[in-house]
Amino acid sequence: MKVYMSNIEQIKNISDMEKKLSQSELVRYSKISNKTRKLQYLLAHAIVFDVCGENVIVNKKGVPTIKGGFVSIAHRDKWVIVAISNSPVGIDIENTSINRDFMGESELLKLPKTNDAKTFYKNFVQYESEFKFGGKAVSANKYFYEIDNYLIGICTMESSADILFLRAK
Repeated sequence: MKVYMSNIEQIKNISDMEKKLSQSELVRYSKISNKTRKLQYLLAHAIVFDVCGENVIVNKKGVPTIKGGFVSIAHRDKWVIVAISNSPVGIDIENTSINRDFMGESELLKLPKTNDAKTFYKNFVQYESEFKFGGKAVSANKYFYEIDNYLIGICTMESSADILFLRAK
């Protein structure tokens, strides 16, 4: 599995990236009004296209999949991460420096209740990555990676030795 990381501050030519979007992606992209969210969407989809090329299939909702493989996308703040795998995968990223109502959000999401930030964020990225994997992934492996103030959670059938982190161009 390859996990591509990039940030929206590295985008140099928006119009070139927009040309890579399919018609359904363009429709979805044009409806996004938040500038940061719009750049996250554009960068994530450009990464998928650059890595998978002709193997990219975009559904009517503008969501990319790949022939013979799986893709999962997550973003937070300036960061965009894309996991591409031969088996189902779910990925999430959260900014752990944000103070939240950990107990309230834990209860709302039906996560184990905690007031501890580290525990909350680990539970939260696991919840999100399992959801993207396809629900409660009891037999799947769950991995966590810390990069600066961000926690990345990956849910996959692959071993951690098969996960390669790359910086997307």
